[in-house]
This record gives sequence, structure tokens and C-alpha cells, in this order.
Amino acid sequence: MGIYTCTMAIFVPALLNIILNTLIFTYVQSSTRRIQPQSNRASTSGPNNRQPRMSRRDMSLLKQMLVMFSMFIGGWTPILIVYTMNIAIDVDIKIIKITVLFSELCIFGIVMNLYIYNHELRHYLLNKIRLLFQR
Repeated sequence: MGIYTCTMAIFVPALLNIILNTLIFTYVQSSTRRIQPQSNRASTSGPNNRQPRMSRRDMSLLKQMLVMFSMFIGGWTPILIVYTMNIAIDVDIKIIKITVLFSELCIFGIVMNLYIYNHELRHYLLNKIRLLFQR
């Protein structure tokens, strides 16, 4: 039962996350290639015929996806491993509390990261807070 729990809680969401992030990244990268100026494309044609470099926007999106994925996996894997171990052997309650705290910190980091990078949500919430204090 513990192996099933780890599989359904770690590997399946990780696989879905990888698939969705790959689809998002390929869509964004194709969009970037579509809107690049013609001068950049002209420099790649010729005797060198090198592939165009990845734009800063695409690179930052890829870094963001990797950070979010690593925070998700790094946050949930320890608690689920401890849960699986707790079925077979008696794990100290301090270890369980530390892994739960680590998972909560990772979730808090993910929420803060999403809040920082979502400009519309950030501006909406800041405007609501300002309106709240103006009353």
C-alpha cells in the first residue's frame, strides 16, 4: 500500500507535470520563433546555418519550470518516503514533523513564487489591500 501511495503521489503527478510543462514550453518557444524579427532569422541563414539561440524569455521560463518541479518533488518525496517507512518500521515523530515542516515550506515557496511571477494577481491583490486600508 505504501508503494502505491508513493507512486500515485510522486510519480504520476511528476509525469503529468513534465508532460504539461513540455507542452507549455514548446508552445511558448514556437510563439517566440514566430514573433522574432526578420533580422535575427536572416543572420542564421547562410554558410553557418546555426540553430538560433534560445531567447531570454524562453530560458527564464525553463528555469522557472525546473525550480517549480524541483520544489514539488523535493517537498513531497521526503514525507511520502517517511510515510512508507513508517508502515514497515516505527519512525521517530521528530523526523515526521521535520519532513512535514519541509513539505509545508516547499508549498509556501511554490505559492510565493507563483504570486511573484503572476503580475495580474499581484496587482489585483495589492489594489484590494489598498482599498481595504483606505476605508
